Amino acid sequence: MVKDLERFSFEGTPINEEMIRSLHDGSFLPPRRNIVLVGGTGTGKTHLAIAITANVVRRGARARYFNTVDLVTRLEEETRIGKGGTLAAQLSRLDLIVLDELGYLPFARSGGQLLFHLISKLETRKNR
Repeated sequence: MVKDLERFSFEGTPINEEMIRSLHDGSFLPPRRNIVLVGGTGTGKTHLAIAITANVVRRGARARYFNTVDLVTRLEEETRIGKGGTLAAQLSRLDLIVLDELGYLPFARSGGQLLFHLISKLETRKNR
């Protein structure tokens, strides 16, 4: 089942529906703002992230969704085979990158350093 905003129940949650609907419309893309969805397990962060991403892609944005541990694994693998920076170059051409489950599962320090470097590189590009 596709996760969309119409299938999400805001009832009984502290989530600001107006803000989420604004994000869903892609209001954060032109000014290149970062978004962080914070909450406990099972609160709908992944559902909302997927719904927002799918909608901005339908509107023409270029986006990519990652489970953070999977992304770190890919960064470590490309470094291991001598192709470090390839994924960063690809991601730098996107309008939106979603890192889901950040902090949920641990990864090696070296992976954390690669992730930090990637985010730093993307932030530098964003601020140009």
